[in-house]
Amino acid sequence: MLPDYLQNACDWANMRGWKVFPTHANEKRPCIKDPFGRATNVREQIIDLFSEFPGAGLGVPTGPSNGITVIDVDRKNGVDGWFNLQTLELDIPETAVVHTPSGGFHLYFDTGNLEIPNSVGEVASGVDVRGAGGYVQGPKTVTNTGRYVWDMRFVSPIGKIAKMPAGLVRHCMAAKLDDVYLMSHRRSPVRDILMDPILQGSRNNTMASRIGYLLKKLEQGLAWEAAQHINQESCKPPLDERELHSIFRSILKREMRNG
Repeated sequence: MLPDYLQNACDWANMRGWKVFPTHANEKRPCIKDPFGRATNVREQIIDLFSEFPGAGLGVPTGPSNGITVIDVDRKNGVDGWFNLQTLELDIPETAVVHTPSGGFHLYFDTGNLEIPNSVGEVASGVDVRGAGGYVQGPKTVTNTGRYVWDMRFVSPIGKIAKMPAGLVRHCMAAKLDDVYLMSHRRSPVRDILMDPILQGSRNNTMASRIGYLLKKLEQGLAWEAAQHINQESCKPPLDERELHSIFRSILKREMRNG
């Protein structure tokens, strides 16, 4: 029979298919080098990896590697992240909830291959985002202040994790969209791709190319906003919005076919 911390890691990897790695639970940091590269959902590998660190916490990578993004809601030091999140008037569906030792909670959302950036307090005060390149302490991790607890009232351990609603995606991606806008004011490796002038005669083909790039990097709604911005700032003269939208829809269909 496996120790609880090992069984927990194996159970979650088995039930969810999550790749996991061991953490120093009290310090919220990985026990190993290259945790994202070595994270695994293979039982034998999990046992080998975690056995070196008795009592280790459960590190769960967020972002495309596990297809999830976690909204970390704090309720401490006079800040109520849940209240602040609700003021955004988003339609937040019932989904998986993990209560944290500090009195807050994690909301788990299915975001597939979407690369939502990590952020601290940008969506709302007391609301952090753990997305691409991030991780959270998983259910049943024990720290010196308490335990991370899966909330059975909302969804069973094998129940469905809800898709992140579009409105919340937009708020989470806002920082990434800001970076697109900033490209018009500073040099960067992708500035030439997005913001160099587009002359009449090459507008349709060039915008099609740039829209394809945007759709690989941004959620659909944000990609459309960025395309409109590029059209206004870079096209000489700008394309008619109906024509721009036609190009956008054509490239979107192509990207969806190509997966």
